[in-house]
Amino acid sequence: MSLRPETIQFLIDLESFSNRKLVYTEEIGALLDEAQASGRIQVFEDLVFFAKFLSKSYDIMKRIGPDGEGYGKLAGEFQLTVEKSTTLVKTLVKDSPEDLKLRFSGAFFRLDPESLSALMNLMRELAWVKNWMLDGHRLP
Repeated sequence: MSLRPETIQFLIDLESFSNRKLVYTEEIGALLDEAQASGRIQVFEDLVFFAKFLSKSYDIMKRIGPDGEGYGKLAGEFQLTVEKSTTLVKTLVKDSPEDLKLRFSGAFFRLDPESLSALMNLMRELAWVKNWMLDGHRLP
């Protein structure tokens, strides 16, 4: 998978901004490039918004536990947002080369704990894109 030079630079800058080594840089870059190429940048921006919500919600749910006040409502919103986020990712890759579609479906869309864990890790990293944007930076 080849990314645009400006996307590669963005990913380097994003890692520096987040002060961590990101695991899913190729996937984030592919989603961004697919969004740019297909005119679906708003879909990408919606995805990073939901990713930020998922990251924060997951942390809160872990902190308060299943018996905590508001857990049930938050868990319901969390599940809906996971479904919306998955749909957005599928929308971004639907017109992409077959190998990219297979890569995403194999890693993130299976209905098993490993796939959900990978999806959540991708969402955590996409949340950094939202933080980047909130800090006043633009997407390439």
